[in-house]
Amino acid sequence: MMILLALLLAQALPPPMAVDDEPSALACTFDSAVGGSKCVYEAASGPGVARDNSKAAADAGLRACAVAARRDDGLRKDCEKAVAEASLGLRCAVASRLADDQGRLTAQAQGCVESVRAAISRTSRAAAIALDCCKCLGESRCGVPAAQCRRELADLMPGAPLKSCLAKSCAETCSFASPPPAEKAQNAPPPERSADKI
Repeated sequence: MMILLALLLAQALPPPMAVDDEPSALACTFDSAVGGSKCVYEAASGPGVARDNSKAAADAGLRACAVAARRDDGLRKDCEKAVAEASLGLRCAVASRLADDQGRLTAQAQGCVESVRAAISRTSRAAAIALDCCKCLGESRCGVPAAQCRRELADLMPGAPLKSCLAKSCAETCSFASPPPAEKAQNAPPPERSADKI
């Protein structure tokens, strides 16, 4: 009877499921997440080394900078500096691991990815809207350094010196950031009305 019971129990238990440790197709890596891909932060968290987290974030950010800067060396250098600052910041240089051995990101990596993406995003905006304008302003002897010009225009917040340059030069190239022309009618006397005449 015991043998029969043992045989029944042995048959009733299914075999153990195999564990699949391979990353899913939607797994976030630093490259995919920084690049803006839709992905899942699926890796298990655990203890990590802040320096390793910073390096992984910086490496992905540097690759993204090369693309976002559109072959402009000055813009690429600005981007690399911003990525370095982000990857060494409090959101990336943490003591819990942000990626597993296969490169999959943990949920704790989201803040780090956001910081690095912000630097890349500023570079993309600067490449799209500021390069030609800042080049024109530089050729017209504007005293604002090129890096400052790109940064301020990427944020759409030109400072007083840049506003002064924009008011004097490159109106067509920098039309998105140029101040509106002063209204001549502001200082002119009001027009006469026909009822005022006798």
